[in-house]
Amino acid sequence: MLNPKQLEIFYWVTLAFRDYYIPDDCESTPIGMMQSAIDDYFEGFDIQGGRFRVADLKEVLLYAFEADIELWWRLNCYDFNAKPPLHEVQAQDHLGVQFACAIFWVEYFGLGNEFADVFVAEEYIEKYHPEMLRLLIKCCVWDVLFPGEALPGYTMPTSADISSFDSQ
Repeated sequence: MLNPKQLEIFYWVTLAFRDYYIPDDCESTPIGMMQSAIDDYFEGFDIQGGRFRVADLKEVLLYAFEADIELWWRLNCYDFNAKPPLHEVQAQDHLGVQFACAIFWVEYFGLGNEFADVFVAEEYIEKYHPEMLRLLIKCCVWDVLFPGEALPGYTMPTSADISSFDSQ
């Protein structure tokens, strides 16, 4: 499991998925808007008196992507130490990462139009699975900070069909 500092680093990164704004007259795709917020959070690394370093984040991500899916479920629970079944104790949509993950999933797999297709996204919010978070972090965090570096322990999904993922 993640130690307290690693959990704080991971939480700092996922704050970007909870703390962004997509205006109604958005001229960028939702992921473009989200990536701006993520980049703002990245700027906080290495400049906070050494509290968070990109090297620490890399270590946390490598660990997380090698860990089992339970860790990923816990990362969106209202309480990281919640008791199972974890899929039943996820943070509320507006407090968790489900919306950002669903928007990214829809855009990544081309399931909606160029901008937010809220109806399709809502369907995926209800079907939230941590694989959505893993894909979002791989594409918007790992690939941005460590371009060209392989992420051991991770295979990109080839389909938007989430029924093949485990139910917990």
